[in-house]
Amino acid sequence: MARITSSILEGLSGTIGELVIYQVDGKTYSRKKPGKQSKATKAKTSPAKRKSQSVIIQTQAFLKNIAHILRFGYQNHIDGARRAYHEAVSYTSTNCFKEEGKSKVLDISLVKVSRGSLMGPQDPKAIRVADGVEFSWTDNSEQGSARFSDQAFVVLYNTSGQGSEWVFLGSFRSIGEHKLPFTNSNSDAQWHAWIAFSQENPWTKKRTLSDSVYLGIM
Repeated sequence: MARITSSILEGLSGTIGELVIYQVDGKTYSRKKPGKQSKATKAKTSPAKRKSQSVIIQTQAFLKNIAHILRFGYQNHIDGARRAYHEAVSYTSTNCFKEEGKSKVLDISLVKVSRGSLMGPQDPKAIRVADGVEFSWTDNSEQGSARFSDQAFVVLYNTSGQGSEWVFLGSFRSIGEHKLPFTNSNSDAQWHAWIAFSQENPWTKKRTLSDSVYLGIM
C-alpha cells in the first residue's frame, strides 16, 4: 500500500487502471489490484505456495466472523492504513496453525482475540451454567501494569461458526468474576471461550489491552 498526497487524488475512492484507491481515517491510500490467475498458472503452483494460500484462506474464513471483536481486541495495533483486522490476520496466520500430514490446520486454541502489553488475567477459568458462562480469575491488581479498575473483555464463539457472544467492558479486575449470559443461542450449542483485560488511559481515554487467554470449549 502507499499513502497518496496528490491534491488531484486526495479523497477519492475506487479503481484507476491497476490501482485501488481507498480511504482510512480521512487519509488516501492506494494498492495494486490483485491479478487473476489462469488455470495453467494455478496448476503450476508449488506445494509450499498452496499450503501458504490455504493458511490465508483458513485464517480469513475464521476471523471474518469475529471482525467486530477484533476491532476492539487489536486496537493497540492500528497504524495508519494497517487496521486491527490486518494485524489479527498476520498474527493468526503466523502463530496459530499446526501441521497435519502435508497440510496446515488452524488451531483455534492458539488464536488471540486480543493482543497488548497490559498484564493479563491470573488463574482464569470459565464454567458453563444454565444460561451462560461464568468467568473467574484471581485479583492481581497493582501487580505490574494491572489496576483494580481494569475491565474484563470476554468472548464466546460458537463452535459451529454461527454466532458469538461478547462483552468489551465487563467486571473490574478487582471483582474476580463476570457472567456472560447467552442471548442468541440454544441449549445444545458449544462455545470457544476467551478472556482478556483492558485499561483506560484517564487523559486520552484510549485503552490498552492484554493478550487474551483461551479457556477451552464450554
